Amino acid sequence: MKEFIRKNTIVVAVTLVAVLLIVNALSIYKNRDTIARNNAIRKQSEGIIKQTDNLVSYLLHSMDLGLRAYGVTKNPAMLGPLEGATSNTDSLFQMLKTDLQEQSYDVSELQELHKDFSDYGTYCFKMVEMVKLDSMNAFQQMLEEDRGLQLWSHWKDVGSKILTYENAMNQEAEASYKAAMDNNLYLQIFILLIGLPTLVFIVVKLRNDGKERLTLLSDLEKNNRQYVFNPGAAVEFHRPEEVIEHSIRNFQNASQFIESISQGKYDATWAELNETNQSLNETNLAGRLTKMRDQLKQLKKDEEKRLWSNEGLTKFTEIVRNHQQNLSDLSGEIIIYLTKYMGAQQGGLFVLNDANGTEYLELMACYAYDRKKYIERKIDIGVGLIGQAFLEGETTMLTKVPKGYAYISSGMGETIPGCVLIVPLKYNGKIEAIIELIGLNKFEAHEVSFLEKAGEFVAAALQSVRTTDRMHHLLTDSQRQAEIMRAAEEEMRQNMEELSSTQEEIQRREIESGERIKQLEEEQKALYLKLQQEEKLNKENQLSNSALANALKKLQEREANLTEQLERLKDTSLPGYNE
Repeated sequence: MKEFIRKNTIVVAVTLVAVLLIVNALSIYKNRDTIARNNAIRKQSEGIIKQTDNLVSYLLHSMDLGLRAYGVTKNPAMLGPLEGATSNTDSLFQMLKTDLQEQSYDVSELQELHKDFSDYGTYCFKMVEMVKLDSMNAFQQMLEEDRGLQLWSHWKDVGSKILTYENAMNQEAEASYKAAMDNNLYLQIFILLIGLPTLVFIVVKLRNDGKERLTLLSDLEKNNRQYVFNPGAAVEFHRPEEVIEHSIRNFQNASQFIESISQGKYDATWAELNETNQSLNETNLAGRLTKMRDQLKQLKKDEEKRLWSNEGLTKFTEIVRNHQQNLSDLSGEIIIYLTKYMGAQQGGLFVLNDANGTEYLELMACYAYDRKKYIERKIDIGVGLIGQAFLEGETTMLTKVPKGYAYISSGMGETIPGCVLIVPLKYNGKIEAIIELIGLNKFEAHEVSFLEKAGEFVAAALQSVRTTDRMHHLLTDSQRQAEIMRAAEEEMRQNMEELSSTQEEIQRREIESGERIKQLEEEQKALYLKLQQEEKLNKENQLSNSALANALKKLQEREANLTEQLERLKDTSLPGYNE
């Protein structure tokens, strides 16, 4: 029993006061008619006023709260206040109507207000449907109509009339009640003498409980420092509210920090977190959120580097595709783009060449100071940094550039570069070229990786260009040989035509010569027979006169001429004719 009283001291004290009130009630019982009627009127009035206030404080506010919370979060659980308010609208209005009708109050305006509340509930559910359909613009427009304000204005008009009526009822009841209370004055004094010490006891007890509560809140602060945030400085709390406020402030800082991170603001800091107390907040919520922010910040940087590399490779492959038909144009466009994109001040592309059977690196393109340079330079394999990089086949980056290797000029003079990057351009394990970039600042790892990937495209394009050039040269040689063959064929055709014409002319002349020879032979034969006859006659006549001698002489001369002509015809005829 004692243990029960010790644990429930406040309850016992309150019970004692309640007993005193019961005694007071019994004493009032004598005047119960007046007191009961007045109390009933006052209670009913207070209830009516409270119910009237609940129309806004509960119904209207709950509808708006549920609607707006669901509109923000789209969480169906947030519709609880709205659904509860709409389901209780009819019962609350019915209770209010019943109480007012008992007081003979005209409830016609209240019925109109009841209808407006029901319509507003229906309107709220229409807005909920807009949110479910994800039609936030329609929801925003319906929300901006602010029908709740119109409903509140209507409630204010009706409520003010009810309040005025109830105040009048209360004043009348108060006057009657005061007269009845005077009769109980002495009883109240007695109750005061008994109840006052009891109340003092309750106050003392509550103060002690407050101290215990402060101790509990102090423990809360310790846990708050251990698990949420530790400012590092000793904090003295004189009021329980300060502990709660400090705890709330920590949660607010956490909320703001998380919200900033969710918006991509990775430079956000936890309020009150500094170098002094950072070591105290490595394992609590503030420290873990800070680590998460740093990780997200690094992920963002990595993503930016990846996007930078992908965009660069996309543009680069387009350049290679558009200029891969000509080695000189391709080299120039490549070195211009890479020098600018990498933020370098100078750049050069050395392409492998094997003229005369000896391999060497030839400077095909050079870019510096925002303009293309035309420089002729050849480097033997294995000579210098570029030649050595070709032999090793590995990327070389110098951050301590030897004096005299290169200079970067500006309006203020010349300066030694801060970094030299030499990258072999390989495709299928074969090095096709070397690219050299010179800049003021050191190239980062993702930039070097980008240049190596770009080098694969360049090497593949160079192989393609060389293959195309070889095919072009072979095609040109083939076309030239074909032209020579066609010319020789045409010349042979013309020679054959001339030979055929000559052969026909020779055959014609052979025929004419043969006919002429036959004619001369027949004439010779006739002359010979005639000469024999004449000789015979001469012999017979013994050369009787000189006329015959002269005739004989002429015939002999003519025979000699014919013989000479015959020999000439034989000499001018084709070979093999005599045979």
